[in-house]
Amino acid sequence: MRNHPLAILFALTLSACNAPMDKLVPVDVAKWETTLKLSIDRLSAEDKKLFLGFMTRARLEETLGGKPIEEGMTIGRVIERQKTWVADEVKKEVDARLSKGKYEAERAALKRVVDDLLTVTVVELKLVKKGHVANQVIKLAFSNKGEKDILGIKGQIRFIDIFDHEVESIGLRYADGLKSGASSVWTGSRHYNQYQESHKALAALENGNYRFQFEPEMIVFADGVKLIAKR
Repeated sequence: MRNHPLAILFALTLSACNAPMDKLVPVDVAKWETTLKLSIDRLSAEDKKLFLGFMTRARLEETLGGKPIEEGMTIGRVIERQKTWVADEVKKEVDARLSKGKYEAERAALKRVVDDLLTVTVVELKLVKKGHVANQVIKLAFSNKGEKDILGIKGQIRFIDIFDHEVESIGLRYADGLKSGASSVWTGSRHYNQYQESHKALAALENGNYRFQFEPEMIVFADGVKLIAKR
């Protein structure tokens, strides 16, 4: 039996009309699983993953009072929108990694320069108790080996145990000035919290079984010049 051309054309048209990509998506996200299930099951694995990813985001957005889609959107349009969102997220992640890498490179370069200009040493690390109150005290010594006076120093002091584990990182902001060829001592303290692991770990280093690293973020000179590792 021969197929009539008109019957074939009708079948093809009907098939196209029933294509899952052309299926309209209800504005109410709660109806998607029931009204779209058959169409979603007919999608390729990649398109299904994209649609379900959009569905997850849409549910969250709707919960927060937003309107994730407009009237008249199809499954195909939703998938295209999810593709764009995924691409944007990948770009953000790449940009963040590049920015982090650039910052770390700048900070490493700054450290090499600062190491020739400034010596930082830990003079004292101890726990001072007064009654029921205890403070962790850190005393640092600075020595300006450069030819220019320094106005301020900003960076991180990283304490590392004998197993090369970073126990604690403490921010440093020194703004008392340091003349060329001169030395100075900075003392900082913080309340000791016996229930905080980093505080206890730092206190355990008092016996001297540690090393430290000074990672500069900014050095401000008296003549206005600033060495900065920019984020």
